[in-house]
Amino acid sequence: MNNLNLDQLRTFVAACEKGSFSAVARDMGRAQSAVSSQIQNLELDLGLDLFDRSGKYPSPTAAAQALLPLARQAIGQLRRFQQAADSYQSGEEPLLRIVFEELVMPDKLNDMLAAFSERFPHTQVRACNASHECAIRRIAEGDADFAFVTTRDHYPDEVDFNNLGQQRILTLACPEHPLAQMPGAALSEAAQYRQLVAASPSAKRRWQLSPQTWHSDSLLQALDLACKGVGWVNAPYELARPFLKSGKLVELNLTNALSAWSLGVDLLWSASTPQGTAARWFAREARRLYGNYYSPPIEVADSI
Repeated sequence: MNNLNLDQLRTFVAACEKGSFSAVARDMGRAQSAVSSQIQNLELDLGLDLFDRSGKYPSPTAAAQALLPLARQAIGQLRRFQQAADSYQSGEEPLLRIVFEELVMPDKLNDMLAAFSERFPHTQVRACNASHECAIRRIAEGDADFAFVTTRDHYPDEVDFNNLGQQRILTLACPEHPLAQMPGAALSEAAQYRQLVAASPSAKRRWQLSPQTWHSDSLLQALDLACKGVGWVNAPYELARPFLKSGKLVELNLTNALSAWSLGVDLLWSASTPQGTAARWFAREARRLYGNYYSPPIEVADSI
């Protein structure tokens, strides 16, 4: 069997749908004999009778009716192939790799990615969480295109960054926790109860307040443990929102809570890797949407 081509498939589909070679010829601006010849050549290539010509008009055979949806699918795939190739030729990246620290991955990132999928349907996205140090290293080594991380004073020369603002961190516990029963607990009182810490090794000391501490690499696990009364935990509002809405967790009203209970958020990218149209859009939208999200902080009571 010779290799099929797109024109043969389109002619075959049109002939099945219109039920007349002459109608296909008119729509395609060809002679009827050319359409008939192409169908015959396709039949010879496949070794099948695709049309019954015994009547006034050719009618698709059972084999043709079975092949018709496959032909439509093949035409669609070839069309998408060409569209994707055109997009890549115009500067759109085939792949965008995004890493983030769990503490700075609120719903806004998924909002951005949903908009991105509509704007750049041919660019694949690979997103994953990583520790602070790993995220920076992956950007510096060119293994990722963007990273959302907590702010630090210095980055390697291979890394460019933009500050997205401050993210408010909530202090949470289950409603039955002793701290939740206090109208206003001091930090010194919170330190008397077990704290659940989910942070990278370099940041654990910053977040640790209580000498009774459990550490976890997963913030969602720490939140679930807090729901079970194991301890209290710090988390950004967006990740805590479903727990707050369900009533499994409540925000603790700690007095003397200093600015340490907030996170600066930076967007990182490679200083040496050129950005295509998709990456430039992503960086611009991150500054716009995340900037609106992080500053000013969200008031929980107005957002649930």
